[in-house]
Amino acid sequence: MLKIIEAEVYSTKIAVERPHEMAIGTTHHQENVILKLYVEDGTFGFGEAPHMVGHSQLGETPQTVRVILRDKIIPAILGCNVGEPEHLMKVMDQAVPGNPRAKGAVVMAAYDLTGKVLGVPVHALLGGQVRDRIPLSWSLPIVKINTAVEEGLRMVERGFRILKVKVGRPDPAEDVEMVTALRQAVGSEISLRVDANQAYDTKTALSVIRGIESLNIDYFEQPVHLQDLEGMSEVTYYSSIPIMADESAKSPTDMTRIVKFRAADYVSIYVIGTGGLLNSKKMAILAEVYRMRAYVGGALESIIGASAGLHLAASSSAIDLGCEMYGQYMLKDDFGLQQLVMEEGALIVPTAPGLGFELDESKLEKYRQDSMERFTWEQ
Repeated sequence: MLKIIEAEVYSTKIAVERPHEMAIGTTHHQENVILKLYVEDGTFGFGEAPHMVGHSQLGETPQTVRVILRDKIIPAILGCNVGEPEHLMKVMDQAVPGNPRAKGAVVMAAYDLTGKVLGVPVHALLGGQVRDRIPLSWSLPIVKINTAVEEGLRMVERGFRILKVKVGRPDPAEDVEMVTALRQAVGSEISLRVDANQAYDTKTALSVIRGIESLNIDYFEQPVHLQDLEGMSEVTYYSSIPIMADESAKSPTDMTRIVKFRAADYVSIYVIGTGGLLNSKKMAILAEVYRMRAYVGGALESIIGASAGLHLAASSSAIDLGCEMYGQYMLKDDFGLQQLVMEEGALIVPTAPGLGFELDESKLEKYRQDSMERFTWEQ
């Protein structure tokens, strides 16, 4: 397998179509760190580290990702074989602990590269394809009830069959009112989900659940703080609605804790916050082993990360819930020459080698925030 000989790092910033307010913050601009890796024959691959509210729940920011890539990770991986993700993870872990988003960008680019070198799509490297299209979920922010309902109806008209509504208002009764109004507006044929982003304590979470349990809710996502697995366990035990772990599930190790505490029925798996596709795939396998349903969570990734999410979902039996790779509809612009294809509320999984998209690199320059940094392997 070919060696990684060069890396380029870009910081980008793209406005969103409308502010996306959640209990943990509001996104006005999407800030991503884009990584481009090259191997010896000139083939290159892309990875990215997205940041919706300017930071991750583990403390990473676009600035820390860039510094860690520059000072720790890229010097360690130059000269490594691109098609050995387990070895790449070991090398990066030895270079610096933590920093999963920075590492995830490397792993994503390495999978893209490996697929291109071998002439196969990334889902073939992740175990093979079990589905060729992924139902897409649209996320509604914390806004006035009539505003959210109007947007929900517009997205249903555009073809979305799954809506997720953010909750976590100061008055939980307004959250119940919001979910009720949305269900009444869109009818019974549309799948509806609820996401608190850690906003509640256990008592409040159960109170809200009782208020919406008759509304045929697919699941209730991350009702309490990410570290409160005892609280998650209590909510899961008493809830009539399936509970999904999101911020609590950021690694395979987190998955084992969630299972031990019986802290969730379902799990959200990301392609970047876990440390990359390799760990994401391990989490999907654990979900299958423990009979937990899963979906791929979204962080307003560009076409780079969205494509990676499609390949993960397409290759994982446990990921059978509609996913959240909707960045191309929320961002004012994207880096792809063409959008990912959506048919009847589902995105079609790319079949071209690697992640399977064509990038318009002029847009990396258009939305670049700092100077592009280039690193070369000195043999």
